Amino acid sequence: MIGARRRPRGAAWLLIFCLAPVLCLAPAARADEAHHTLWVAKGAHNTVYLLGSVHVLKPGDRDLPAEALRAYSQAAALVMEIDLNSLGTDPSLGIDPKLETLPEGETLAGVLGPSIYERFTTHVRTLGLEPDTFATFQPWFAALAMQQAELAQQGFDSGSGVDEQFAERAASDHKPIIALETIEQQLGFFAHLSIDQQRRFLLYMLDDADDTLDSADAVVAAWRSGDVVRLERLLRESSEQYPELFRTLTTDRNRRWLPTVTGLLAARQDYLVIVGALHLVGQDGLVNLLRQAGYQVEQH
Repeated sequence: MIGARRRPRGAAWLLIFCLAPVLCLAPAARADEAHHTLWVAKGAHNTVYLLGSVHVLKPGDRDLPAEALRAYSQAAALVMEIDLNSLGTDPSLGIDPKLETLPEGETLAGVLGPSIYERFTTHVRTLGLEPDTFATFQPWFAALAMQQAELAQQGFDSGSGVDEQFAERAASDHKPIIALETIEQQLGFFAHLSIDQQRRFLLYMLDDADDTLDSADAVVAAWRSGDVVRLERLLRESSEQYPELFRTLTTDRNRRWLPTVTGLLAARQDYLVIVGALHLVGQDGLVNLLRQAGYQVEQH
């Protein structure tokens, strides 16, 4: 765990915080001040709420903070990484298989090499997965499927995640969702990594497999208490472990999303922006980028 016990390391942050998963944030970052992973940005005529999401939660942890529910009720629309309500029952339909699969004639065993592939097959069998299922998939896909199975084995569920819960509410209330990107774009972040980068990423996942539960529980606890200090510590450790992927999944996306968020602040309606919690913290997080642009943003 974070703090006195072993700090979370490794890749649990990916599915928990980054996909559909301390330096510049004010003194409001202390957990004992009863904050939430929710910020309020003021425009000239409206309010934009920024909610840090956990993409997977255990069913027993699915209760949403009252402040987040109040923000939802006041928002004319939701802004989310992707529009989950537009995906249908099978989000894989219509996606270019080249984003997930290896070129014809190549296999996962071949691109990983004997030693890494043996470690992979041994581990996925303990998760109840059949290695042959991944024979033609790119290493990034195999790595995320492996992590998803690890989290599911420990009781985590995307249906209990913050994004899914708010998407369900929006569907029921006929509240529109504005998507910051498409599912094809999200898959492309991984697919465009070189095979060597993907191989190293899968190896990181294997090295950190024993820490997945501790990491997941710890980061969810930090999210629940609005503990920005701990979230930023995780952010810093992640950037050191996975520099290329971290930059692609967090920093670059934050800067692409910023014009959309500043555009919302020029409107007259209120909005609720829901993105992975790690997109909101740190020097390159959306909260600090908005402050640098001259907006008043406060944690609640």
